[in-house]
Amino acid sequence: MVLFAMLSRIDGLMLSESMDTSQNDSFDKTYRDQAKMIFSKLSRVSEKAMTLDTDKYYFAYIIENDVCYLCLCERSYPKKLAFHFLEELYKEFDTSYGAEVALAKRPYHFVKFETFITKTKKLYKDTRSQRNLSDVSFELRDVQKIMTKNIRDIVGRGEKLNDVNQKSEMLLADSMRYEKQTIDLASKLFFKKYGPLLILLLFFVLLYIRFAYW
Repeated sequence: MVLFAMLSRIDGLMLSESMDTSQNDSFDKTYRDQAKMIFSKLSRVSEKAMTLDTDKYYFAYIIENDVCYLCLCERSYPKKLAFHFLEELYKEFDTSYGAEVALAKRPYHFVKFETFITKTKKLYKDTRSQRNLSDVSFELRDVQKIMTKNIRDIVGRGEKLNDVNQKSEMLLADSMRYEKQTIDLASKLFFKKYGPLLILLLFFVLLYIRFAYW
């Protein structure tokens, strides 16, 4: 079954989550802390969909429009259902609040979305129900191609993964800056080469206009 779900903006700002849990407080805090740690490692160059294995469970997430939708599931729970569940959260949240996400300033700005998360989670509780059996055969994503990692990789190499993300973003920024500099340089070279001719041409045009209308 899906144990809980959380939504975060790509910069780590928590947006909403399912508050209900059938586990004890220690379990709840341990895995919710791991979920928040995963959010902290994400950026715009992160994988758009991934599963992360833990001991008896796994995390699944998707990133859509700068929002990460993440859930924790029992190891035996079908991954197709997990991603279908996340797709439902994405469609509803993006339709209802997508335009407001960038403006959110405080954590859990969309706490009222918890009602929809809890209601949808209950629908996906029984994998044997007729509805969910049909969902298993309906692939919104090719789950076989989605990358799977172990949560220990994120913990143990989290800083390195984050460095890779930061370097990728820096390379993108440098590329954009280089492109702008190239355009500026090309403009300067053009005016340096043809500037005098343009000025001379403009002089003769103005001279012609002056004498033509005398």
